[in-house]
Formats: sequence, C-alpha cells, structure tokens
Amino acid sequence: METIIQVKEDPALVFTLIKQGEYDKIETLIENNEINVNVVDGVGNDVVSRLLKAKQYELVLELMKKKNWDVNHQNDEGNTFGHILAHDDSPMAVKLMEQLTKKKNYMPNIKNHKGETAMDIALSNNYLCTAFKLLEDKRFNDINIFSFKQLFNASIKNEVYGKYSKITNFELIVDNLEKKELNSDMQELVNSINDNRDAIKRDFMKNRSVLLESIIENYMVLA
Repeated sequence: METIIQVKEDPALVFTLIKQGEYDKIETLIENNEINVNVVDGVGNDVVSRLLKAKQYELVLELMKKKNWDVNHQNDEGNTFGHILAHDDSPMAVKLMEQLTKKKNYMPNIKNHKGETAMDIALSNNYLCTAFKLLEDKRFNDINIFSFKQLFNASIKNEVYGKYSKITNFELIVDNLEKKELNSDMQELVNSINDNRDAIKRDFMKNRSVLLESIIENYMVLA
C-alpha cells in the first residue's frame, strides 16, 4: 500500500521499481490502475518502453491496453515503442508487434533521429517476422528501393529458405506492397516486378533469383 501511495505522489518512482526488478509491485500498481503510462525517464523512455527493455512482456501487454497511452511517443533519440520493439527477435516481441499494429492511432512511418523507421531496424537485424508484421500494416508505406533490397536479401536471397518458402515470401511482399501508396520509384519497381512475376517465380523454382536481382539493381542505379 505504501508503494502505491508513493507512486501516486511521484509517478516517476515506477522507474526505480523497474531498475530494482520489483515487477510484482508494478503488477499490483497496474491492477490498481495506478500507473501513469505516459510518464518518462531521464532520456525520454515511457514506462511501457522501459518494461519492454527489461523484457517484462506480460506487463507490457497490459499497459498497451491503456487507451491514453501515447503509442507514438518518441524518446530523446527519436525512437518510439515500435523502434525499440524492432530490436527484439523473441516470439513475444512478434506478438507485441502484432498488437501494436492493431492500434488505430499507431504511426508506423515515424523515423528516429537517424532517419530509421521500425521496419529499417527490423531489417538491419534480419528480424523477418517483425518486418512482415510491419509490412502487413496498410499504413506503412515508407519503404524505398534500398530497404526493399534489404527485405529481398533477408527473405529471398537468404539460403535459410527453400524455393517454396522463397516464393511464399515473395508473394507476401509484393501483395502487400501493391496495397500501399508508395513513392514513384518504388511504385515503378513494384510494377516491373509484377510484369515479370511468373518468370521470377520460375527462376525461384530453379533455385535462382537472377531476374529479380537484376530488376532491383536496375532501379537502384536510377534511385
């Protein structure tokens, strides 16, 4: 009870509890609706992001349900909760990303101070499941030819995948990109890929990706 009173008087004390690993007390505070979900620490991380960094996924899920949570809040580095989540490759992180993209007010195109979207971070780490969750979000359209090539390298050129998995990944990527309002260069690239779609898949069946790579490289030269 004393902890609840203290946190009510000074919401930032919740960060002390996180630092000390007193997650049972935080759970009690959440159950009693005594967490200010938008309070931030000294570098601009809100409570949800700090708990994510501590890998307290169940507590994060509970706080994500708060209607007043500023899901697009950026810390001092310009990172949103989504950017921080994109650094995590655990199965729970994928579940959290799925929940995040269901939130109507989430803005997946936000860039941090390095000019990175959450998708850029996921791709740079080869976290394909997370990247696909973002790709499936109709609101996400800030993808350029260079990030598309990263997506290609991770999901198709990667020898981890067999030819049928590569075709599945290819279809998923192109089908999702077709639904988006893309910049002119990306739209032209997607159109060119669609024009050669069957030939590209025949290439995959021979365990090759020469045609798709050639199309991508041609547009990278023009970009």
